Amino acid sequence: MNTEEQGAAPEEEENSSAESGTPEVKKRGRPPIVRPAGQGAKPPAAENKVVRLLEKNPLGMTLPEMAGGPRQIKRMKTLRPILADAIRLGLIMPVSQRAGHTVYKLVKNMNR
Repeated sequence: MNTEEQGAAPEEEENSSAESGTPEVKKRGRPPIVRPAGQGAKPPAAENKVVRLLEKNPLGMTLPEMAGGPRQIKRMKTLRPILADAIRLGLIMPVSQRAGHTVYKLVKNMNR
């Protein structure tokens, strides 16, 4: 009897999976991308947009000049946090005022 019970058990398991309505069906579309844990957004490089803009004009620029004009509000809003990071890192420095706006210069060009 034990052999008959053991032989019947796998068939019951197969029937129970068919009855539960979870047959193994391949899903359509791409498989999900699996990335290793701990890999997020890359940190921004020390060399940023503001530094590149100021390298083109070592005499110094105001924020509206970097953005391309006084009415480029959207560009100024994106450049402002980058500018603050560059000041914190010591890459650039506010030096004077021009037309009511602060002029920023690269620190490496301050000795010239």
